Amino acid sequence: MSGTQVIKAASMFTPSGAAAKTSVVKEMILGAGLGTVLGFWWQTYHWNENKKWDDFYAARAAAKAKEASA
Repeated sequence: MSGTQVIKAASMFTPSGAAAKTSVVKEMILGAGLGTVLGFWWQTYHWNENKKWDDFYAARAAAKAKEASA
């Protein structure tokens, strides 16, 4: 392998343009923020689904109790 090929390979893997301006810390903060927001949204969705099921079974039990007392 000649010396020029090594130099070309090194320049191929050196960030340039938009890639050189990428901040790892900024990407980590952005990823953590998005993960937190989406995780909270997901948890809230499941809380609401659980509440729907609880309301359904409470109404069902109330109807059954009303039917039994009548």
